[in-house]
Amino acid sequence: MLLKEPQIIQLIKIGSISIDPFDVELQLHGSYIDLRLSDRFYRFPEDLQPEIQILDPENPYFNILERDYISEKGIVLEPGGFYIFETLEYVSIPENISIYLQPKLRLSRLGINLINTGWVEHGFEGNLTLCVHNVNSYPVRIFKNMPLVHIFFSKSEL
Repeated sequence: MLLKEPQIIQLIKIGSISIDPFDVELQLHGSYIDLRLSDRFYRFPEDLQPEIQILDPENPYFNILERDYISEKGIVLEPGGFYIFETLEYVSIPENISIYLQPKLRLSRLGINLINTGWVEHGFEGNLTLCVHNVNSYPVRIFKNMPLVHIFFSKSEL
């Protein structure tokens, strides 16, 4: 069952769902909540190509993502670029609630593709990790605190 605004507000008030930071006026829109980008992101090093020609989960180089920060001027997502972002909001949901991720349409229109859309497990707690790919042939600038994804809540019976 997809939760609607009154149900979401009630679950937040009683502490079943926790989102921090959260501004109900800015982020709650009917049956979904907008989550924003933190200033943290990860990417593969630019000088990686001469050393590695294929990424392999069994290769020790697979875990060499570089952590970086989005400046006040934002970050330019290069055409074909792959980035891993974290949400600003820390989210906690109970064992009978799951989250569905959907990218913001205005960013999808710019060619920003959220690769890991779909369901987040019941009982999740933490900052969501968003895998982003610029499929546009143009660079796209995004900013910290910018809404990137909608989350919908679904309740199941225990």
